[in-house]
Amino acid sequence: MSPEEEKPAAADSATDARKVVAYLVRPESSEYIAIMDVLEGSVTDLTAAEVATALAAAGMRLDTRLVETRLGALKGMGAVSFRSDTSHARRYAEILPRNWRYTASPAGRRVQRFYRQVLAGTVTAREIPIASLSRIVSHLERLAAALGESEPDTALLDATVLDAVGSVFTSHDDLDAALVGAEDALITLADRFDLDEENTNDLKGLLVDYATRVAAELDSGSARAAAALAVLRPWFGLLAQAAVDASQARDLIAAGALSASRGGRADDWNGLCAWFDARTGRAARFSLRLVRALPGMHANLRRLHSSAGTASTRSRALALAQAVLTPEIGVQIFQAAVGDHAWRKLYGQADEDDDMGRNPSWRGGPQVPVPTLLRTAGRSGPRGRGAAPRDDTAAKTEVAEARARRQAEHHKALAAVLAALPGQQLDEAAARTALAALMAAARAAPTGPRRTGTSGDLACTLLHTSSGTGILHAPTWRVLLPGRIPLFHRPGQRPTAAALAALADTTPTDDPSPHATLRITPHTGPRPPDTDTFPLVARQEGAA
Repeated sequence: MSPEEEKPAAADSATDARKVVAYLVRPESSEYIAIMDVLEGSVTDLTAAEVATALAAAGMRLDTRLVETRLGALKGMGAVSFRSDTSHARRYAEILPRNWRYTASPAGRRVQRFYRQVLAGTVTAREIPIASLSRIVSHLERLAAALGESEPDTALLDATVLDAVGSVFTSHDDLDAALVGAEDALITLADRFDLDEENTNDLKGLLVDYATRVAAELDSGSARAAAALAVLRPWFGLLAQAAVDASQARDLIAAGALSASRGGRADDWNGLCAWFDARTGRAARFSLRLVRALPGMHANLRRLHSSAGTASTRSRALALAQAVLTPEIGVQIFQAAVGDHAWRKLYGQADEDDDMGRNPSWRGGPQVPVPTLLRTAGRSGPRGRGAAPRDDTAAKTEVAEARARRQAEHHKALAAVLAALPGQQLDEAAARTALAALMAAARAAPTGPRRTGTSGDLACTLLHTSSGTGILHAPTWRVLLPGRIPLFHRPGQRPTAAALAALADTTPTDDPSPHATLRITPHTGPRPPDTDTFPLVARQEGAA
């Protein structure tokens, strides 16, 4: 068949698939939905009479002939299928449509579940599971530490690696579903200007909570996951094939009867990279939507505050309506408030009794003495042009210069840490930059003889040895690591050749401890004091 002949067939199949959704938008959609609920919930095929009985039990009474008509329409849309049992038919009436047995088609079941799960229910934002993000990052960094330094080889993919792959995609499904739900709720609230007080408070809670905690966690976690995935990219094909080989349905997957679960295709891993992309990923888009929702929240808050205030148009109209109810002077109050009279005013009761019952003019009304201070210095409001906004160009320039200076100092310290050999003394700024990465590595779980942690754009790998003491040396303090040697490098990259050459005679062994032990000591002399005689303070989990 030529490509030109294949295109109309594909278009017809797409049209047939779209026909199934038509029963949701028909005028009798409530009856169709109720019938599809009965068919979708039944494990056996049902006749029209049995469907009518089930509908009556659910509270909807429909005539059997009407049910037959509705089932015929659903059959034409492809939402249901039918079968006619002619094996035991003895009369013509037994093969009529009223004796057919109906069941929901696969497409009809999917449409009905979509309606019940998405369209019929109220969308409620789920809490975004930060624990799932933490599990993803932890497993990806373990995989990167275990596989990143060697060439792709199927022999290295053991059961531990496959368990980590399954945990990564299971946690990602949970995180993605919650994040999509929260984003939908955010869009629904942020795109409306007429929110009531409750919905405005919901939007404010979403922004305040997620902008301060969840968005920051998503940004940092996505950066770490993206770095680990960049290391694992050569392994995507082997990891996908290993996940399929470990599946109990691998024969059906190979035959094309089933589709592999998440992680069983290289496209799943590429999709994971796109999800954690720092610029176009899901976390980055969610943070951007948070920022774009702020003006909508402020507009709704201003509108609610103005409508609830004492000087708003609504409050003044309510006060006027209440004043007009006064039986004595209600008519005069209404005429003075809404009448178009040049010299008429709304006034208090005058001292004289001559003009009671009418509204005197400004000229003919009672005289009111004006205080001296009001006549000499009084003003009813600001006059002239408002003050110009303050010029904060100098402050902005100062802040930008300070930010650039801090960034330059950080890059300088980072270069010093990467260029130093293990045990070499660093200056104060470089040592503190290295200490942050060292703390992250101390808290990480071990993978063989190594444990790796990342802080910003610097990573630290603690190499467990049978003897020796690693050191992070600063001018006034130092950190000792018994049985471990710290190596500093870029995230996703190996240490420098000079650092590896310095450890050529070191024999690494598996790290049995769940946490690394740090010993922090002061250092004031020109030479490092003896570790056997100097008082040491032990800290667990890398906490100093």
